[in-house]
Amino acid sequence: MAKFNYSCDNKTAVQSVKRALTGKLAILKDTGNTLVVGSPMMTANITFKNGTVETNASLFGKVILGTVDTCIELIEGFSKI
Repeated sequence: MAKFNYSCDNKTAVQSVKRALTGKLAILKDTGNTLVVGSPMMTANITFKNGTVETNASLFGKVILGTVDTCIELIEGFSKI
Protein backbone atom coordinates (compact mmCIF):
# COMPACT_ATOMS: atom_id res chain seq x y z
CA MET A 1 0.00 0.00 0.00
CA ALA A 2 1.35 3.38 -1.01
CA LYS A 3 0.17 6.99 -1.15
CA PHE A 4 1.09 9.65 -3.67
CA ASN A 5 0.35 13.37 -4.00
CA TYR A 6 -0.46 14.96 -7.33
CA SER A 7 -0.75 18.57 -8.42
CA CYS A 8 -3.48 18.38 -11.07
CA ASP A 9 -7.22 17.78 -11.14
CA ASN A 10 -8.68 14.27 -10.64
CA LYS A 11 -9.60 13.71 -14.28
CA THR A 12 -6.07 14.49 -15.48
CA ALA A 13 -4.58 12.30 -12.73
CA VAL A 14 -6.75 9.31 -13.71
CA GLN A 15 -5.81 9.73 -17.38
CA SER A 16 -2.10 9.98 -16.49
CA VAL A 17 -2.22 6.76 -14.47
CA LYS A 18 -4.12 4.95 -17.23
CA ARG A 19 -1.52 6.09 -19.76
CA ALA A 20 1.34 4.93 -17.50
CA LEU A 21 -0.20 1.46 -17.03
CA THR A 22 -1.04 0.93 -20.71
CA GLY A 23 0.88 -2.09 -22.00
CA LYS A 24 1.88 -3.24 -18.52
CA LEU A 25 -1.40 -4.14 -16.79
CA ALA A 26 -4.99 -4.50 -17.88
CA ILE A 27 -7.56 -2.06 -16.53
CA LEU A 28 -10.43 -4.27 -15.38
CA LYS A 29 -12.73 -1.63 -13.94
CA ASP A 30 -12.94 2.15 -14.17
CA THR A 31 -15.48 3.87 -11.92
CA GLY A 32 -14.37 7.49 -12.13
CA ASN A 33 -12.14 7.85 -9.08
CA THR A 34 -11.26 4.16 -8.68
CA LEU A 35 -9.34 1.86 -11.01
CA VAL A 36 -9.00 -1.91 -10.67
CA VAL A 37 -6.01 -3.28 -12.57
CA GLY A 38 -4.37 -6.67 -13.06
CA SER A 39 -5.94 -10.02 -13.85
CA PRO A 40 -9.08 -11.59 -12.33
CA MET A 41 -7.43 -13.26 -9.33
CA MET A 42 -4.58 -10.74 -8.99
CA THR A 43 -6.07 -7.25 -8.70
CA ALA A 44 -4.81 -3.95 -7.36
CA ASN A 45 -7.04 -1.00 -6.53
CA ILE A 46 -6.05 2.61 -7.25
CA THR A 47 -8.18 5.25 -5.51
CA PHE A 48 -8.05 9.00 -6.22
CA LYS A 49 -9.18 11.39 -3.44
CA ASN A 50 -8.55 15.12 -2.95
CA GLY A 51 -5.06 15.30 -4.43
CA THR A 52 -3.87 11.89 -3.24
CA VAL A 53 -3.68 8.48 -4.87
CA GLU A 54 -3.80 5.38 -2.71
CA THR A 55 -2.94 1.88 -3.92
CA ASN A 56 -3.80 -1.42 -2.24
CA ALA A 57 -4.18 -5.04 -3.26
CA SER A 58 -5.63 -8.33 -2.15
CA LEU A 59 -3.52 -11.35 -1.21
CA PHE A 60 -2.42 -12.38 -4.71
CA GLY A 61 -2.57 -8.82 -6.03
CA LYS A 62 0.46 -7.87 -3.96
CA VAL A 63 2.55 -9.46 -6.71
CA ILE A 64 1.62 -6.64 -9.10
CA LEU A 65 1.39 -3.85 -6.52
CA GLY A 66 5.08 -2.99 -6.92
CA THR A 67 4.60 -2.49 -10.65
CA VAL A 68 1.60 -0.22 -10.05
CA ASP A 69 3.46 1.86 -7.46
CA THR A 70 6.52 2.24 -9.70
CA CYS A 71 4.44 3.32 -12.69
CA ILE A 72 2.64 5.97 -10.63
CA GLU A 73 5.86 7.21 -9.04
CA LEU A 74 7.43 7.80 -12.47
CA ILE A 75 4.59 10.06 -13.65
CA GLU A 76 5.54 13.74 -13.72
CA GLY A 77 3.67 15.65 -11.02
CA PHE A 78 3.20 12.65 -8.70
CA SER A 79 5.31 12.25 -5.55
CA LYS A 80 5.30 9.53 -2.92
CA ILE A 81 4.20 10.46 0.59
